[in-house]
Amino acid sequence: MVRVKDILGWIDSWAPFRFAESWDNCGLQVGNPQSSLTRVLVALDPSTPVLIEARDLGCECLVTHHPLLLHPLRAIRTDSWPGSIVGRAVLSGISIIAAHTNLDVARNGTNAQLVELLGLNVTGPLEAEPSMCEDSRYWGMGLVGLMPEETTPRSLAEALNAALGVASVRIAGDLEKKVRSVAVCAGSGGSLLEKAVASGADLFVTGDLKYHDARLAEESGIAVVDIGHFASEKPVLGPLSDFLRSRARAEATGLEIFVSTSETDPLRSVGLSGCTEKTNGS
Repeated sequence: MVRVKDILGWIDSWAPFRFAESWDNCGLQVGNPQSSLTRVLVALDPSTPVLIEARDLGCECLVTHHPLLLHPLRAIRTDSWPGSIVGRAVLSGISIIAAHTNLDVARNGTNAQLVELLGLNVTGPLEAEPSMCEDSRYWGMGLVGLMPEETTPRSLAEALNAALGVASVRIAGDLEKKVRSVAVCAGSGGSLLEKAVASGADLFVTGDLKYHDARLAEESGIAVVDIGHFASEKPVLGPLSDFLRSRARAEATGLEIFVSTSETDPLRSVGLSGCTEKTNGS
């Protein structure tokens, strides 16, 4: 019999929870570690549609990348988020586990998937915790490496667009700049932009780039491709679910692992009829 605590242990063996940032909240967020499981759903977010999907599939556990509970709650109101998710999960008998920054820095985590997608030869992390570096499962927050051959921001963006199925990407900098060294950070990587610049990277691939980050990149001579938060992290769901399946098989259990199909990017690009392309303020 597989229990919630077993899933926690499996994840900890792949992306140890001790790798998580001090401000983060990973691990069991809702539920009882002793609860038994037959089905698990893997997703990026513990959202209402995903919880409904888990319930309809008969899953007793939801493993997500983003935590539901990141900050302390003074009350659990089931008429508003995030209490509404907690209430729905409890009533449905669904435990929620989050593997967040521990998965970002893991050797098989979110950033590793971008590296594989681009074919980068990694030369090092953008940021690393020295006490973790001796663990072979640790890679660091953000990675930098060399492309197999020289490219341009435009070509790289088109390749990412095709591979990830995103409707559009945002680019700061010269579209035709010659690029060989590339830094990556899945999710919101703006805080690592200066380290990407310091690394000597020609281009930085991330999500959720802010306006002033784009200006900083422009002035620093580094190109940035913003593929969006959702798209940059979604590729990790396949490897994570495959790992959980492999552990279930190794333990000779009948546990079934599913990947969410109801989940979509909450931000969409919408073309408005009758509008011509303008820059802000024009």
